[in-house]
Amino acid sequence: MGLTRFVLKRPVATVMALLCLLVFGISSVFSATLEQMPDTDQPMLIVSASYSGAGPEDVDELVTQPIEDKVSTLEGVKSMSSSSSEGRSMVMLEYDYGTDMDEAYSDLTQSLDGLDRQLPDDVETSVMEMNNNAGSTMMLSISNPAKEDLYDYVDQTVVPLLEQISSVTDVEAMGGSSEYYRIELQSDEMAQYGLTMSDITSAMSSANLSYPSGDAV
Repeated sequence: MGLTRFVLKRPVATVMALLCLLVFGISSVFSATLEQMPDTDQPMLIVSASYSGAGPEDVDELVTQPIEDKVSTLEGVKSMSSSSSEGRSMVMLEYDYGTDMDEAYSDLTQSLDGLDRQLPDDVETSVMEMNNNAGSTMMLSISNPAKEDLYDYVDQTVVPLLEQISSVTDVEAMGGSSEYYRIELQSDEMAQYGLTMSDITSAMSSANLSYPSGDAV
C-alpha cells in the first residue's frame, strides 16, 4: 500500500520516473552491439610442406615426424595433429586462448628455419594462420575417377586460373597423386657395382632426357 499511496500523492514524479526508465531502455537497445558471428578466433597455425614424388609413408617418416618433433615443444601449443599424403604434409598446431599469435608465428617460422638441414633437399615448407573470423580461406574438392592425371591437371591448369583472381593471394593443390616413375633398386646389385642412392640420383638428374623425368626420391 505504501507504493500505491506514493503514486497517488505524486503522480508527476511517478510519470517522470517511468519516462526515464523508458528512455534508458530504448537507448540501451539501440546502443547494444549485435554480432552475427561473434569473435571466435581459433588460435591455430598450420605447417604445410611439399615433397614432390614422395609416397605417404616417406612423407610421414621424412617430413611430418621431424616437423612434429621440432614444433611440439613450442610455447603455447595446446594440441597437435597431422596428415601425410602423396607429396604433402600438414601439421596443425592449436594454441591456448590468449596466446600472442604474432609471436607464435615468429617462433614457429624460426623453428622451421632450423629444421631445414634435417629435411630432404626438395622439401618446401610454409606456415598458414587459421582465422575463422577472416573467412579468407576456401577449400575446393575436385574428383574424377576416370582422369588418372587429375592432380597434374589441377596443379597446372586450375591453380594458375585461380591465382589470376585479384583477391586471391595464394593457391595450393593438396592430396591426390602426381604421375611419376617408381624405380626399384636391388641393394645387392648396387653393392656389387659400388653404387649408392646419391650416385643414381645424380646420374638421373644429369641425364640428357627429352621428357620430364620427375623427382628422384
